[in-house]
Amino acid sequence: MSGYVIPKAVDDDFITFKKQYNDFLNGSLDALAFKTIRVPFGIYEQREPNTYMVRIKLAGGVITPKQLLELFNLSEKYANSILHITTRGGIQLHYVKIEDFLAVIEALHNIGLTGRGGGGNTVRNITADPYAGVAKDEVFDVTPHTLALTSKMLSKKDSYALPRKFKITFSGSSADRGGATFIDVGFIAKIEDGKKGFRLFVAGGMGAKSKVGYPLIDFLPENEIFLFSQAIKEVFDERGNRKNKHAARLRFLFEELGSEEFKKLVDKKILKIRDEGNWDIELKEISEVAPIKNADFPTLNSEEQLWWDRYTQPQKQEGYFSAKIPLSLGDLHSSEAKRFVLELEKIANDRDVIRFGSDQNIYIRNLTVKELISLYPILKETLPLTTKPTIIGDSVVCTGAATCQLGITIPRGAIKAIEKKLLKEELDLDELKGFKIHMSGCPNSCGRHAIADIGFFGKVMRKGSNPYPAYNVLVGAKIGEDITRFGKKVADISAYHLPSFTVQLLKLWIEAKKVYSSFSDWVDSKGERQILELAQKYEDIPSFDEDKNPYYDYFSNEIFSLKGRGVGECSAGMYDLIEADKKALMLALKEDFTEENLTNIRLYAARMLLITRGEEARSEVEVLTAFKKYFIDTHLISASFTPLLEGSAVKEVVGLANAVIELYGTMDNSLKFAAELKSIEPKEMSVAQKADRFKDYRGVACPMNFVKTKMGLAQMGSGDILEILLDDGAPIDNVPRSVASEGHIVEKQTQQDEGYWLVRIRKK
Repeated sequence: MSGYVIPKAVDDDFITFKKQYNDFLNGSLDALAFKTIRVPFGIYEQREPNTYMVRIKLAGGVITPKQLLELFNLSEKYANSILHITTRGGIQLHYVKIEDFLAVIEALHNIGLTGRGGGGNTVRNITADPYAGVAKDEVFDVTPHTLALTSKMLSKKDSYALPRKFKITFSGSSADRGGATFIDVGFIAKIEDGKKGFRLFVAGGMGAKSKVGYPLIDFLPENEIFLFSQAIKEVFDERGNRKNKHAARLRFLFEELGSEEFKKLVDKKILKIRDEGNWDIELKEISEVAPIKNADFPTLNSEEQLWWDRYTQPQKQEGYFSAKIPLSLGDLHSSEAKRFVLELEKIANDRDVIRFGSDQNIYIRNLTVKELISLYPILKETLPLTTKPTIIGDSVVCTGAATCQLGITIPRGAIKAIEKKLLKEELDLDELKGFKIHMSGCPNSCGRHAIADIGFFGKVMRKGSNPYPAYNVLVGAKIGEDITRFGKKVADISAYHLPSFTVQLLKLWIEAKKVYSSFSDWVDSKGERQILELAQKYEDIPSFDEDKNPYYDYFSNEIFSLKGRGVGECSAGMYDLIEADKKALMLALKEDFTEENLTNIRLYAARMLLITRGEEARSEVEVLTAFKKYFIDTHLISASFTPLLEGSAVKEVVGLANAVIELYGTMDNSLKFAAELKSIEPKEMSVAQKADRFKDYRGVACPMNFVKTKMGLAQMGSGDILEILLDDGAPIDNVPRSVASEGHIVEKQTQQDEGYWLVRIRKK
């Protein structure tokens, strides 16, 4: 089957990308400016220098065997010979070199795939139920809608410079396997009066302040899915928070506006888009396999029968079956999996046979019993989880700190340790069919931890002066139309204790299954209390001197640390460390002022904010020296406290503690303090100062006018003046706001007699 259509707009953007790529290589475009260009093409820098990840859009997880084989070839030639399936049903190539960017993008476009919108503040990969088109409970197949909306959104220039990422999904039934109830824009299939349409949910999402979506419209005709998606996107584009990325997702805007005002703004946009025309979409029906009446079911041996019971299910098309193929960590190794895909291609005969799911597994479909069974020996040989219980393959993890700049912990290592312990225990793991364990390396929820039976997301904790990797524990999520809720946070567990804790929790659930119909029901009744009691047994870890193992993360040969990871990349983990020291400081302030306690107060106060400077001193001498350097010598903390750092601790350290706590209260989400921000504000200068550079961007559409402005600023010095000309409408609405969100000063914007605008910008 054919997938989405790459529009001319994406080809044009790639032509521009080539030029900017060459400008970057020859030094005329700096790395920061080029980052804003490559990320919306799905290209992210990894932790290892000069290695990049390329994320590829697969709308609804749809891919053909031929395309998949070509991706294997690309992975062998330009990456690490592994295709990684994402938690949005897309694909990532890892360890791509910068010199290969153009070759990879061109190769993708040649097979009808693109990374455009694969990253950054863009319309991301549009997802769907992996069983769309074959599920017995679906209202209708949502695959045509997923593909058509993807093609349409790819063609829109305003899809690539939004306040934050913008996600859309489709579900074919109230089971909501596509996740429509917890995403920016979610559609659940409905039929009213014989007509196809959708119930529309908006402003849901996971991560910081996770929120279940709001049911905006009960029935939306199927031909209006782009109309409403575009209207919501435009409201988000105009009203979203571009200054604070931690409060920039659609759910924050919805909460700020309220449902009534939000709907008014959307309705206003809809009228405008209707007047402009070209809002309808072309839906191409997916051809179904012809039913096979009274098909024979062959006799299976015990091994085949076990696999069949675990991973296959009948389709709505009589005589055909689908199977889930579990993958370890969502990885497809070319040397092994290519054999399976080659065999599947022979069988497929132009049938729609492959989908990728948000659980990082492969779903094959439209196959007869004999065809599926014929694949089993190859699957068993090439994809080792084929013979394992479903709980192993159903685990979902992000890459975490192994490659991601945002990661705090390494969940891929933690989940392998959990799996290893599970397989060693005397547990009937088939009792846990359908049970979900999800893990993320930070609060961002790339591992979808909030919607799992057990969800974990990475954090950092401290024992004494030593930080160690740990996880927040969430339990009892429910998914479904009108019943969706996220997991409840019940505990913190060190990464070291995670396997033992998880196994013991699952033992509790297997016993509770005799009484409760679902894990969430047990959590709501007695389970939450029992899980908390279990977590308390694993609360403590040995000191660093007693046992260093808890202070290493899985898959790592280095003592756990946040130092050197960068402020922007792991601010969530830094907040964890700050809060740990703040908590210890507040407790110490409540105790008697013994000599030992006063020394502790000084240590906690001096250490509490060091991580914001990228410093992770451990000994008391190192802490006090670094505190003086970064906070007293820079005038963030009064120099009057200097003697306290150089002599024995006295009661005056309480004043130091209060000063540090007060400074912390002025810290923003970028880990900068109010006094610091004031010190870098430019001095008042006359706006009559001659501009250092002038650019005419009339006729340049959004977002390229902002990209060009940013490129111009990147080549200027701090305090320099850039003047630009912009068209009325979206350019003047968007560019100054985007410039200001990057910290530059928009000193003046004046409309000229001819209608265009003169904008004056001072570089930060």
